[in-house]
Amino acid sequence: MSPSSRSTASAGLPEDGADRMAELEARLARLEGGAGIKERGRRLVDMVMPPEASHHFFNAGREHLLGMRSIVDFWLRRLDDMEARAESDPGRTTIEID
Repeated sequence: MSPSSRSTASAGLPEDGADRMAELEARLARLEGGAGIKERGRRLVDMVMPPEASHHFFNAGREHLLGMRSIVDFWLRRLDDMEARAESDPGRTTIEID
């Protein structure tokens, strides 16, 4: 097949594949141009859940993150303590390996 006899379709796509790709790209442009998914989702949530519940869920998420922070802080302190004990142990010898 000579280069001049090739179609304008993308490499590897049959002619109808290029049409399908153009259709999907146009559809994506319409979706991105309209009301965002986030806004539509927020409106839906507002219709089925009172603001007080949303406030409670927000606070629960914050408490969850604070709990995770407490766990990380606990383990950091524990590692620091282990490191301090290892450095203060006079019977401990560090051996360099090349």
